[in-house]
Amino acid sequence: MKRGGFLKRRTPLKSYTPLKKSPLRRGGGLRKVSKNPISQVKKRIQALIRQRVIERDGGCILRHYPQAGRCNEILQAEHLVTRANSISYADLRNIVCLCQRHHIFWKPQYSRLYWELVEKHVGKKRWEYVRRTEADKSPHRMTLYDWLEIEKKL
Repeated sequence: MKRGGFLKRRTPLKSYTPLKKSPLRRGGGLRKVSKNPISQVKKRIQALIRQRVIERDGGCILRHYPQAGRCNEILQAEHLVTRANSISYADLRNIVCLCQRHHIFWKPQYSRLYWELVEKHVGKKRWEYVRRTEADKSPHRMTLYDWLEIEKKL
């Protein structure tokens, strides 16, 4: 065995990864939108929730507070308790309307002020509900039937 020489590669480098050239799908890559029926229903629920929240709040809730700065035009529904908690996923008490600037950029930079303003805006009773929901760590398994029922109620 020669010492000091470079090791020779026994296999050539591949110019693609399995994700790019997946044999399961034409064009390769990962599917952007799931075809799972539960995912489809949840997507429709999200659209309905966004409409309801915009109607209820009339726009970004932080527009009332000068310390938050100005808003932009794109409105989004912000879940106060994460969407991973299925029990509060479609509960309108858990959701407020924010513009994209406040939701994506301002909230992470000024998180303490954000939570203080949200608590002030939603009121004591609704804030108590949010805290109880956040503290609830029990798993809530939802079936397709459960999600369809939630969609009907919206």
